[in-house]
Amino acid sequence: MRLALVGPGIMPIPPDGWGAVESLIWDYALELDELGHEGTIVNTPNYDEIINFLKEEQYDFAHIHYDVFHPIMDRIAAETDIPKLAFSSHYPYIDQPHMHRRDGYDRIFDWIINNKKYYVFCISKKDYETFKNAGADESTLLLSENGANHKRFTYRSEALKPDRSLYLGQIYHRKKQWLYQGIESIDYVGKDTGATPFDQSKNYLGEWSDDYKREHFTDFASLVLLSDGENGTPLVLKEAIINGLGVVISKYAAHDLPEGLPFVTVIPDDKLEDIPYVEEKIKENREVSIGMRDEIRQFGIDNFSWESLVKLYAQNVEKLEPNAN
Repeated sequence: MRLALVGPGIMPIPPDGWGAVESLIWDYALELDELGHEGTIVNTPNYDEIINFLKEEQYDFAHIHYDVFHPIMDRIAAETDIPKLAFSSHYPYIDQPHMHRRDGYDRIFDWIINNKKYYVFCISKKDYETFKNAGADESTLLLSENGANHKRFTYRSEALKPDRSLYLGQIYHRKKQWLYQGIESIDYVGKDTGATPFDQSKNYLGEWSDDYKREHFTDFASLVLLSDGENGTPLVLKEAIINGLGVVISKYAAHDLPEGLPFVTVIPDDKLEDIPYVEEKIKENREVSIGMRDEIRQFGIDNFSWESLVKLYAQNVEKLEPNAN
């Protein structure tokens, strides 16, 4: 098959550093090519350029990975010969309706719920259930979870920093990094947007390039991610696990993980601002996780491997009926 993967056009694909959606699109394209398909990336914010690109070749399927682009779906259907079109939303608060109006997502959500023509590939179970329960046409919904590419990371069975935890991600309100800067054992990595009280003088390692991240993610004992909203199991969490790290997370990052995993610590909502409690739980998680890094990594490969997930993705695309006119 020939598949077109449409990105936001905000930053390059692959990204130089931060950019989860861009990383996912890149990994999809690589793995589709490995499977014998042709995954082509379209990455521009200009609707006319997207349409012209999609008209240049005969594609079997186009997948829009930026929910702001939903108005272009009808244009693609009318102006190209692509028989199957799909759309994914990577918005982190899909299951929190009170956030939709604040972020302007209410119009996108309504479009998804009222859509009868195009497939909506949901990247988490919670998103699928949220759309279905809100009245979306279930025949348009497919669960299509993302993975993490363990083959592109350096892995070490022993942590180089067994007493350190990593908080990796863009520094802004949703991620809540500044709340935990009193915990000395956490190092912070990511682009600082300047929108929070984050103090760069406290354990801030700056931004990492993608290459540096792939070499040094495995150095740490655990990942901390105590955000107030996530779209399923976020990419950084999957990458942490395939690198052998334990994870200390909020419930919003734990939606699609099985309960009872010894290397996963979920901090309850009412404890997220109890800093001594959080600090103790991070320490406990490190102590458990550094002794089972190989098992953690194997869990990640078994559950998040791109080979199996993209193979299933391609199979699902092949089975789709052409979109209704």
